[in-house]
Amino acid sequence: MSNVVRRTLVGAILCVAAHAGTPAALAEGAIAIGASGNFAKDGFAFGAAINKASTAEANQQALETCRKYTGAPKMAAICRVVMTFSQECYALAFDPKAGTPGAGWAISDDKVKAEERALKNCEVTAGAGRRDFCKVNQSACDTR
Repeated sequence: MSNVVRRTLVGAILCVAAHAGTPAALAEGAIAIGASGNFAKDGFAFGAAINKASTAEANQQALETCRKYTGAPKMAAICRVVMTFSQECYALAFDPKAGTPGAGWAISDDKVKAEERALKNCEVTAGAGRRDFCKVNQSACDTR
């Protein structure tokens, strides 16, 4: 084997080894929701996870977070994963007044778009009288 081929091969192996341990591998996310469909009456529970090593790990973390929500314990008991994503952003928006129907969540390729979509989804469920009260409660992005 020539020195040029040997150096190229060693360089390729080092490149693959270095890439295998990079944080970019931690880019799986999930959203879990506990809801009856009647947000005004029952409320809802929410959990999200980002930057997990696998979809299974993201699902587990989102479910655990959702199930720990104390604001609507009956809804927390029925949490389920509703969305998974990779190297994207999520947002949650809702009307902060108890007993109101506005709630929305979304995933997008950037945080601003996710927030805009979550707000629009909240406005749709809030109805004409409460749509202006929807606020983004949380948003975050996977590492890229």
